[in-house]
Amino acid sequence: MRKAKSLLQRVASSALVALACALPSAAQNVSDFSARATVSAPAGSSIVRVALPAASLAAMRSVDGADIRVFNASGALLPFALINAAAQTPQGTETIGPKLPALPIYALESTSASTPTLRIEEGPKGRVIEYSGTAGPTAATREARGLLFDTRSIEGDVRAVDLTGVLPVGSIVKLSLDASTDLKTWRTLASDAPVFDFGTGAPSSRRVVLASAQSLKNHYVRLTWSGAAPLPIDALQIVSANAVAAVAPLRVEHGAPSNATDEAVEWTLSSGLRASAMHLQTSAPNALMPVRILTRSRAGDPWRSVTSTVVYRLNTASASGSNTNPSVALSAPLDMHVRVEPHAGYRLAGVPLTLALEYPPLHAVFVASGSGPFVVASGKSALVSAALPVATVMPGYVSGAEYALPVLQAIAVGGTDTTGSGAATSSAMPSWINKSTLLWAVLGLAVLVLGGLAISLLRAPVKK
Repeated sequence: MRKAKSLLQRVASSALVALACALPSAAQNVSDFSARATVSAPAGSSIVRVALPAASLAAMRSVDGADIRVFNASGALLPFALINAAAQTPQGTETIGPKLPALPIYALESTSASTPTLRIEEGPKGRVIEYSGTAGPTAATREARGLLFDTRSIEGDVRAVDLTGVLPVGSIVKLSLDASTDLKTWRTLASDAPVFDFGTGAPSSRRVVLASAQSLKNHYVRLTWSGAAPLPIDALQIVSANAVAAVAPLRVEHGAPSNATDEAVEWTLSSGLRASAMHLQTSAPNALMPVRILTRSRAGDPWRSVTSTVVYRLNTASASGSNTNPSVALSAPLDMHVRVEPHAGYRLAGVPLTLALEYPPLHAVFVASGSGPFVVASGKSALVSAALPVATVMPGYVSGAEYALPVLQAIAVGGTDTTGSGAATSSAMPSWINKSTLLWAVLGLAVLVLGGLAISLLRAPVKK
């Protein structure tokens, strides 16, 4: 009896050790993931931001990217955060143009060189006449009351101008900018814009921001200011606004359907990640087909409606300016199976369809500990997310600091299953068979053995 109890304890202890040690190591083994992408960080890097390739997204087993992991060359799991690059507010960049010289606009004022005077005085000795001053020609003086700049060759939109020259120290001068193509009619670009210079180490500003971005091509710009004193501005520089486009989604092509009839076509998706948009296309010329999109988790389940759209390829551009249909946004997630049906009364005969899914551009921000190259792995079922908050990965975090990091591109490793079928191409095992599931099976078997031993011990007669 004591021997049986001792054996039972040893088996239980072994099972618990296996559960505590083997399972975590399985979750952190890079070889268990079906898709791997490598990235080399610059020497001395601490926090690295890397864009995941389409192959990594196509292999994901989770809806929200919970199966993403980052490893170093030694196989150690690294702390990382996951961000959607599409959430970054597009920031514009500015380009400073060449200096445009100031052309003074003069105002003419006429004054007399001297004014003669005549005095007549009657006295006891007679009349006294005094005349002083000599009438001379009128003298003309010129003072700059404005400046003109030739911006006729400036390309693109302008959002501000920078002034070069000496400003009166300790004064705020209010400027106005106007634009004209013919020097007769003017439109206001900025009104009462302050410029100032309070000396070395003190606040100063020589930039005038326009009310809105403007095209100044084929225009002249006039600058005027408050006060009568001349303003010694000698040049102007154009500040052009260059818009930066938002980060585009990543597209995963699924090609032709796996099952097609005149009544419907079906695909089995490779990725569990939630798609943001779907792009259906047809190669048939001058074709238009209204369709509805449905989805379900597994064969035999009822189909669930997702959305409707129109697939077309026209010989001439449509009202939208394109001859093919755009992507359709998905407000609900797609399950593994997708079905596209024509609206009632239509058939898909002669209108072959192909499918592509668009996914959010996911970036991993990780701590570059250890040696590289680093590996971003994905494609493993039943994992809990290991991603940390960005503020944890970036101590002293300031909002938006992650988007200031340079973006490195991860390169998918050859030989991985970029279709996301769930296993590496070198393995024929189904996606659910991996080290984790095998360990669970062994542990389950150990529990059964323990249960059998316990039952046998309880039923065994006690010797007196």
